[in-house]
Amino acid sequence: MPTQETDLDKVAFEFEALEACLFCGARALVPSGKISWLDNDFWYVVCPTCGLKFMNPRPTRESYQAFYANQFWQQKIRNKGFHQPGQAWNAGTYTYDNEEAWDPDEGRKNRMEKHREQRPKTIIPVIDAAIGLNEKKKVLEVGCGYGITLEVIHKEYKSQVYAIEPSTDAQAMIKKNEYIKLVGSYAEELEKIVKGDERYDAIIFSHVLENTTEPHQVIRWAKESLAKGGILYLQTPNLLVNDQMNPYHPFIFSDSSFRMLADKLHMRYERKSGLIDRMLIAIMQ
Repeated sequence: MPTQETDLDKVAFEFEALEACLFCGARALVPSGKISWLDNDFWYVVCPTCGLKFMNPRPTRESYQAFYANQFWQQKIRNKGFHQPGQAWNAGTYTYDNEEAWDPDEGRKNRMEKHREQRPKTIIPVIDAAIGLNEKKKVLEVGCGYGITLEVIHKEYKSQVYAIEPSTDAQAMIKKNEYIKLVGSYAEELEKIVKGDERYDAIIFSHVLENTTEPHQVIRWAKESLAKGGILYLQTPNLLVNDQMNPYHPFIFSDSSFRMLADKLHMRYERKSGLIDRMLIAIMQ
């Protein structure tokens, strides 16, 4: 996987095929479109049993981990990467997005301002209502980007905040924040984290689960990493109204697919967003 700035337009994934739905095990999968990016075709299927849509074949875990460490945010802050007409980046609703080439420093500032404007006001009220944020609460955000939401949680509630983030560019910023403790690089590292002593009152997955190759396992490990009464916060494109196929999203979730997974994990599931909201927001407890 290229790591130099001059190679940001070159992406080489290795692919693997799935024989069945990872959430429910169904093998009757319905073809459901494709998108193309940098000489790669990304094909999707839908599981009619649980309502999960997923890329098949899809890049391997190793391919995605290298991409998210070395290229994803490095592309974003230069306004490179995948652009699809009709998706959120050019839907006319955001003032932060355009089609120009960005200076990396200005682009980084732009992305951080966008996150500061959009994410805390969506995420924090849901978590606070569920667990009552205070100085004793421990909050982990998986795929936290530049750590904006965690920074706001600490400043407003004095909660202890922890991060998992793959991007080397974003990690450099997180390490400058004295309040955020970086505990891992990839969501899959929750498998190791759960074997330790630390437990979290809330684990945030905001625009992250759709980027993983094993979301069912990630959520299982996250559940085991929760303190008693803790919650998982889930925010992801809503398949019913925002079928956001792109090379970063091997999975596109529906309310029914999350409900089925919650039942399997013996967790209480509560949807917080509306049926036709572009984003599917829910908690598992």
